[in-house]
Amino acid sequence: MQQASSMSIDSIKKTIRDHDIHFIRFEQSDLHGVSRSKTVPVGSFMDYIENGLNFYGGLLGLDIQSMVPKGTGYAEEVAFADHCTVPDLSTFTVLPWVPNTANITVDPYWYDGTPAMASPRLLLKKLINTFDSLGYICRLGYEFEFYVLNKDTKKPVYDGQPIFVTLKNNFDIDFIYDLMRKMDQAGVRIITQNSEHGPGQQEINLYYKDGLAAADTAFLYKMGTKEIALQHGYIATWLTKPFINSSGSGSHFHVSLIDKKTGKNAFDDPNGEYGLTDLARKFLAGMLKHARANTVFTAPTINCYKRYRVNSFAPHSATWGMENRTVGIRVKGCRGQSTHFENRLACAGTNPYLLALTTLAAGLEGIQSSPELPAPITDIAYERDDVPRLPGSLDEAIAAFEQDTDLHAVLDPEFIKLVLALKKFEVETARARFPDYGTPEFNNRIDPWEWDYYMELI
Repeated sequence: MQQASSMSIDSIKKTIRDHDIHFIRFEQSDLHGVSRSKTVPVGSFMDYIENGLNFYGGLLGLDIQSMVPKGTGYAEEVAFADHCTVPDLSTFTVLPWVPNTANITVDPYWYDGTPAMASPRLLLKKLINTFDSLGYICRLGYEFEFYVLNKDTKKPVYDGQPIFVTLKNNFDIDFIYDLMRKMDQAGVRIITQNSEHGPGQQEINLYYKDGLAAADTAFLYKMGTKEIALQHGYIATWLTKPFINSSGSGSHFHVSLIDKKTGKNAFDDPNGEYGLTDLARKFLAGMLKHARANTVFTAPTINCYKRYRVNSFAPHSATWGMENRTVGIRVKGCRGQSTHFENRLACAGTNPYLLALTTLAAGLEGIQSSPELPAPITDIAYERDDVPRLPGSLDEAIAAFEQDTDLHAVLDPEFIKLVLALKKFEVETARARFPDYGTPEFNNRIDPWEWDYYMELI
């Protein structure tokens, strides 16, 4: 059992007293990015801090509705054993949207002390430590598009496609400002909020953070937003495509590397090709090399593939360019010390831990293998037939990931096994329900089952 410093524990105890905390959630993300937790009365808190708290070990291998696929390595193969989860004291947060409640993030370990490396958070932590050993800080930023629906009718809270329209930014100013204020109180720094292109669609972007804290904050934000929305009579959903004739929701991800010794941006070189360092070009080439395999994470549900439509600003190719919204990876116009890549491939339903993990894993493999970087796209990628297309279904994405052994080498066998078993189970579940699964007819409608299966939780 890992022991935290007494100073950290003392600080937490003081926070508990100062904020009159009665309950603490011990919380972790499943593979879908859904919060799974246990609520602990404050009197039991220190016991679990010192000794760990048991969770069902197969939690990571459940489908979103908690069905139990076979072959994950975390269920029948280990007799459905428990994990002893280890709290990360650095994540202790008072939750302003829940009375007298705080939360703390836990990492899963087997009872012999072995880390459960199918955990997206543990694997991301390991990868960030790898970059640290190479001399780099991972600087990460998240954007989130989502739909706000009436809780009872499931209809959007406003009609049309009023992107940036002030009246729709503030369609319910009590809700929007309550959300933004409480996120700020929880340490989630929001940089912008606006209405997006779909009915009831909003976008909120977070300020960048370094390392694991960025993903932890993104996870806290997504789950907290859902809770606050329910308190105001709404559903906030990251279901990627809730309405077939309305915009899909994306989750763009910004990444750069910072030199630990100098504090300078390791991607910026005004004299380098495209204004990028050799390191940056290799990282970018890795992102493109593994974009097809990583689609199983950037488009993780069967619903996600209904987002990819020509001229929808949802990129459908493993391409890159400068300030080009039709490509998969965009080099942002802000250069110099702000030089970074925007991964535009991810759908709203993406797990923020997995989005960071797989982007960094692809970049690391690119640094290691130095794949050729194709030329940037300067025109409209949608109109080109000579660019590498991304998988058009979850089935194709699973196959691409299964075949990408170079990417596997920077991940973990436990993680790979669990992902493949779980995503194949999801496809089999849909295929058994829909005789026309995978056909153009299926992809041109949103079935009520998709709402029932995904909407409330994702």
